[in-house]
Amino acid sequence: PQIAPAVDVGVQDGWPYAAYDMNGRSTLADLPRKGLPGPEAATLSNGLLLGLAYAHEAGVTHGDIQPGMCIVDEQGQASLAGLEVASESPAAQALAAAAITAAGSQLSTQRAAAERDVLAVGLLLHGLLAGVPALEEADIGRALVRLPRHGREIVRLPWSGPHPVAEPLRAIVNRATDRQERQRYRNARTLLR
Repeated sequence: PQIAPAVDVGVQDGWPYAAYDMNGRSTLADLPRKGLPGPEAATLSNGLLLGLAYAHEAGVTHGDIQPGMCIVDEQGQASLAGLEVASESPAAQALAAAAITAAGSQLSTQRAAAERDVLAVGLLLHGLLAGVPALEEADIGRALVRLPRHGREIVRLPWSGPHPVAEPLRAIVNRATDRQERQRYRNARTLLR
């Protein structure tokens, strides 16, 4: 559930790709940059988290969650795209090789990659609510490396924005992107709850 079905998967010039039927659908990147009301943003992120939870439980991580990888249908339900090529991209392979070397085991590598996916969804939700990308970085992967463990930036949902944000939702988003790694959500199901 909530994983977009690919209509074609292949490799072009050494780069893997997956094609999706976009008839009546759009991506989060296509949405206006004015921010979304809290309930709408939460509904979209819940769909993505559900798909991500099933993928992680099957041992698959995404590695590059971006607004363009989140497909929204006519009913407003979001699905995650790109899982078919996530483990095939050169960037994902380099990240996995570095993580295996540092962590020493495939299970801890998979856990770290899953936590990175959940952090990426937190940054995506932050951008949906704030109306601007976190750290003013359109590429979520670039924003990720600026957060603690690799960087020093802090991401907090602003108090003023295009739409009011309920305090419980604000707390959830801020915890998802907390500067202290141990305070963040560890897996998609926990953030979904």
